Amino acid sequence: MPVTRDKRYVDTCARIDSQNVKVGKAKNLATRQKNYWKDFDEENVVFVPLAILEDIQRAETAILRHVRNYRKRSPKGGLMDWLENIDLETAAKEVFIALDNEGIAYTSPLA
Repeated sequence: MPVTRDKRYVDTCARIDSQNVKVGKAKNLATRQKNYWKDFDEENVVFVPLAILEDIQRAETAILRHVRNYRKRSPKGGLMDWLENIDLETAAKEVFIALDNEGIAYTSPLA
């Protein structure tokens, strides 16, 4: 399915499927989850908040650098926040490794 339902981009945007994992940040987890449901339909989304922290921009940068080899390329060639060739469990472990390596303090709702 397309990564957006915006009619201006839907024909040219990247495509993903159930094998892809999305990493990203959110200031409000409930709102972000609803946005994913709107874009991909609730039955297609496994929304797993991994870490609650203060400096979300620094964390996102560290995580995306750490998982660079898994990042999907857009049709224009740029690296996306979507990952491929990695399962959800491994992606979650890599997120925690990235945060720990950078010394970023967090709490995990999974703990």
